[in-house]
Amino acid sequence: MWTSALILLTIIAQGSPPAADPQAKAQAQGLLTAGSALYEKGDYAGALEKFNAAYAAFPSPKLMFNIGQADRDLSRPVEALEAFEKFLAGATDASPETITDARKSVAELQEKLGRIRVECETTGAEVNLDGKSVGLTPLPDLIWATPGRHQITASHPSTTPVLEYVDVTAGSVGTVTLRLWPVAIPVAAEPVPEPETAPPPESPNLDLGTNPAPSDASRGWWLGRKWTWVAAGSTLLLAAGAITAGLAMQSRFDSLDKSCGEGAPGRPGCSESDISSVHSREIMANVFWGLAGAAAVTTGVLFYLEGRAVRVSPVAGSTTGFVAAVRY
Repeated sequence: MWTSALILLTIIAQGSPPAADPQAKAQAQGLLTAGSALYEKGDYAGALEKFNAAYAAFPSPKLMFNIGQADRDLSRPVEALEAFEKFLAGATDASPETITDARKSVAELQEKLGRIRVECETTGAEVNLDGKSVGLTPLPDLIWATPGRHQITASHPSTTPVLEYVDVTAGSVGTVTLRLWPVAIPVAAEPVPEPETAPPPESPNLDLGTNPAPSDASRGWWLGRKWTWVAAGSTLLLAAGAITAGLAMQSRFDSLDKSCGEGAPGRPGCSESDISSVHSREIMANVFWGLAGAAAVTTGVLFYLEGRAVRVSPVAGSTTGFVAAVRY
């Protein structure tokens, strides 16, 4: 294994394009030499750092062989597989022994890994596997992954994000379906100018200036109500979030019911983590519905109060004081 890593110490100097920067090539050669020395000592993390730096200085596909070996010895099989495949695709003039070694490594790694097929109707959504971006939908290839449970997320500027889990086994293909729902954005109606009317006669009430009279822009029921529209928009957004969470909960419940619920063959029974994932979606949906209801109530209150003038008038008689009134 170490002998194969040292092969590229001389390979990098061969087959270089005529326009290659000699200084960059010399820098990469020095980093490669240092990385190979660390690899021989068993410092695979330090070697990988040097190999990546050499590739950044001089991106020769042959360096991917060294990177793949270091990743494999660091128990990073997915990264190692990607590096070996890039080596085989780009370093066609490498020695037959090195190519054979890389093909053998690819076959061994593929036997230990599984693949994930991502299905998503939304185009241009960013997909992440366990927090690492793997591309935009539609993904052209299946995703290699280690055996076990993995978290798949997708996000798009015009939709609500979605999260799903998929179980991967070695040598098989797991499929996950991501459904992104668009976010409803309220659009205010175009203002319609009102005909000019004569100003009302002056009121004998005393205006203390606590709230100025509404301007011409606030006379219509749809104008001068900034916070009313904010509350209405929040109601729609929260309701959309509640619907999305509810659909996600139902989707997860149906998936578990088929795989481990009462309707599954043998009825194996679902694990606590599976049941917890359904309950968490249920709680999220209820929270969103509660907030949407509160926002709807706030919208109604603001609709009747926002933009109304408050006048304070003196009161004479047995009781002297002031009376505040909201004008509708």
